[in-house]
This record gives sequence, C-alpha cells and structure tokens, in this order.
Amino acid sequence: MKIYKYTLTLLALVILASCSKDEGNYDYKDINELAISGVDSSYTLLRGFDTLRIKPTINATMDEGDPSRYQYSWILRNNNKLLDTISRERNLEYPIVLDPIAHELYYRVRDTKTGIEWRTKSFLTITTPFSRGLLLMGEDEQGFAEAEMLSMINDTLHLKHILSESGLPRQREPVSFIHTGGALDQYMKLWLLSKSGSYYLDRITMKGSISNNFGRSLFISDQINPETLHPTAIAPQITSASGEISSRNVRAMLTKGGDIFTTYLLINGGDFYNNPINRVSTAQQERIPAAPYLLYSLGNMSSLIWYDTQNQRFLNFASFGFGTSSALLTDAEGSIFPWNQAASRRTLVYAENTRNTAGGSTYGNSFAIMKDVANAYYVYEFYASGSNPIKRAAYTIPSMATDFDKANFYAFSSNRSVIFYSVGNRLYAYDYNPGHERLYQYPEIGSDQITMLKFDTQIDHLTNSLYIATYNSTTKGTLRRFTLGSNPDVVELKPADNSTWTGLVKIKDMNWRAVN
Repeated sequence: MKIYKYTLTLLALVILASCSKDEGNYDYKDINELAISGVDSSYTLLRGFDTLRIKPTINATMDEGDPSRYQYSWILRNNNKLLDTISRERNLEYPIVLDPIAHELYYRVRDTKTGIEWRTKSFLTITTPFSRGLLLMGEDEQGFAEAEMLSMINDTLHLKHILSESGLPRQREPVSFIHTGGALDQYMKLWLLSKSGSYYLDRITMKGSISNNFGRSLFISDQINPETLHPTAIAPQITSASGEISSRNVRAMLTKGGDIFTTYLLINGGDFYNNPINRVSTAQQERIPAAPYLLYSLGNMSSLIWYDTQNQRFLNFASFGFGTSSALLTDAEGSIFPWNQAASRRTLVYAENTRNTAGGSTYGNSFAIMKDVANAYYVYEFYASGSNPIKRAAYTIPSMATDFDKANFYAFSSNRSVIFYSVGNRLYAYDYNPGHERLYQYPEIGSDQITMLKFDTQIDHLTNSLYIATYNSTTKGTLRRFTLGSNPDVVELKPADNSTWTGLVKIKDMNWRAVN
C-alpha cells in the first residue's frame, strides 16, 4: 500500500512540473470576431406571395474594412433532412415557393483569412394562401364553372381563377369545391365538382390534370359509363374550424349517374372504392339511381341514408368497409311518415344534414322536403344514424308559406325550427314550430338575384350563421354572412360584422378549408 501511495505522489509531481515547464509556450493573438444582427429567429411566410428579404448587419472587430475577406451562404433544411444552398450573397432575397412544411434557415459567414465561420439560425413557417378560408364554386360571366377562394390566413385575400388556371378543361354546371378534411394527409383530397367533370387538385399548387379523376380510385366489376362517374357529393364534411371531420376512416362519393361508392380508408389502404352500394341484396345486379343527397349525422357518419328515385323510397347503408348493398327500412305501425313513399305518391324535392339535436339526436338530424301529386309540401325530420334510423317529426307546409313550392333554394337552421327559402330575389323564413307557425320576409336583402343559401355547419354552427350569395351583372357576386337571432318570438337576421365580400363569381356553393 505504501508503494502505491508513493507512486501516485511521484506522478502528481511530474504532471505539475510539466505544466510549469509549458508556461509561455503559446503565442495568443486576437482574431477578427463577428457579431451578426438583423436576422430574426423565426419568419412566417405565404407561399407564392411573399419574398423573404433579409439584410444582416455584420459588426467585425478587426477586418480593416475589407468585405472581400468574407464568404456567405444561406442554407435551407427541411423536416425531411434535405439541405439546399439558396444564396451565396450577403443579403437574401428569396421568393417563397417552398412546401408548407417546417424549414430551418442557416446564415453562414466565413472569414477566409482566419477560416472561422459564424452563423445564425432561423425557423420558417410556410403557409399557402389556399390553406384556410372559404372555397367558392360558381359561374363566371361566360357561364363556365369557376372556383375562387376567400383566403383567411391573416387578412382576407380574394383568390380568383382557380379552376380556369388549374390546367383542367373548362367545365359547365358547377356543383361544389370541397376539401375532404381530416388529420391524415394521405387521405385528403381537394375536389372541384361539376356535372360536366370532377377532378381533384394538388392541394399546394392548386393545379390539376384530367388524370386526377374518380375513375383512378375505382376497382369495380360493374360496367358503368365513365361519363356518369363524376362525383357530385362527398361525405363526411368538415365539422370544425380546424378542419376536422366526424369520421376519419369512412367516405362516400355520389356520382352524376346516381351511383354511391363507399370506402373504409384504413381497410382499403387509401381512397379506393369497390362496386357501388345503391342496390339491395335481393337484386344485386340492379343499380338503383340515387337522388343527389347523402344523408347522415354530421357528428358521426356511422351510416347513411339515400333516396331511391326509381321506387321513391329511403334506403339505408350501415356497413362501411364490408357492405355491398343497402337495406330496406321498415315502418312501425302508426309511423309519423313512411320510408317508402310509393303509396303516398310523394317525391323528394330537397334534403339537408344539420346539427339539430331535437329528440336526443346527439350527432344531428337530417331533413327532407317532399311533395305529392297535388303539389302539397311536407318536411320529414329523422336521425340518420346506425342500422335503425329514427323518425323524429313530420310537418305539413301550409299555404301561408308563400311560394314555398317555387323556391330556388332552401336552408334549415340547426338551432331554430326555421326553414329559409328564396324565390328569385325574395327571401323568406318559415317557422314550422307547431302552434307557432309564422312566415317572415326580408326585403332588406335587396333586389339582386339570390344564388345560394347555406347555414354554417362547418366552422361554428353555434353562431347560427346564414350565408347568402347574390348576383348582378354590374357588381358581380356578393357573399354576406348573417346571424339568426335567438328570440323565439321572432326570426331576426342580423348582418355579421366584416362579413360582406363583393366582386365574386355567381356562387353556387361554399365550403370551409382549414388545412393543406
């Protein structure tokens, strides 16, 4: 043990002696040091609109006013780990065409005389003007289908000519402009729907091609005319301001020809579809044309109801991922209305899904307007949820509802027992609350032709917002948002602040988009 201690002591003395001998062996010199300012730690930029301009201030301690001694580089790194040198100039001027993913920007300044490099780091948040706002589908002055957007990233931007500059052929008979929403990028699509052709766009560039059609998603054995395979309705819809949908893994597509295709995205490995389900199990070879409505509970699309235009009846589909046909619905004795309309000789006029929860319909009731051979009108209210949808109510529209049978558009409030409808440039509201029926007219809307009525069920249905689109040949399309008052004794429309937009297309439909 003593020998071990002596050895450690000796080693310590040698080390101390070595350090003592090294004193003064190094020749320390001051070097040129840089301080870089004028580069922010983060930037938020709009793809296709913004140019990133940065003019750094470089303070040097010993460069003797010689700027030629420096080399500069601006390097981008994205979350895919890809690197790209975008400039070798001292100052940066860079038009933003980056994908809307996370990016890091490094600024490096190398002193060639010392070989030392100085750097800064910034985070870039890239958005597109198309990632959030109102999608508008309508007609231009020549009667062609045209898509526009009211972008609402920061300030509201009116983005024009989306369809006509997309690379797609011109279309007629516009139907809708829809983002499918959800949280899974691989399942999202941005659809332009018209009766002459429907295509999906690149969600970032807003460009498309005729190959971006529904046919490429089909794996079917049925012989179907491809001219009828244009989607005209898609479910489920967006149900929140953040772009969420109620049912992420299921989707239904209704085509111009009245065929309904359904998928369970996870099971099918993506947005792919088998044979349509608009048929019954007892006649699998016969496809039944469906009316242009997909009826389901907006809060949870576990099933859907559709209307058979051939046999005048409602049918139900509740087997996403496995079902190949739809089910007949049976009527209990004393039902408030029949699912099969053949005996009553009533036909479907219009249908709509809402966030109305009357009767305990947690995820939202649906409504259908029917008429009979005597031109009398009726409203059916039902909960289109599960394999046994529930009938909630039936109403007869009285003669006090002026020109209800001549209406161009209808819209059901989710929070009041009220149907808005328009005839030309006249706007009406009919309160169908039993015992309190009443009709209202709104001359304050003006004299322009009404081209769309739509209650908001996508952004915030609790505000009870009604969007009204009008058109005249001088000022073009106008979109206004109104809120429906809560006083049960009157149906009052109040203009919402900062919610009037002009110079638009002749609007046919409007939808919300919240994500890329």
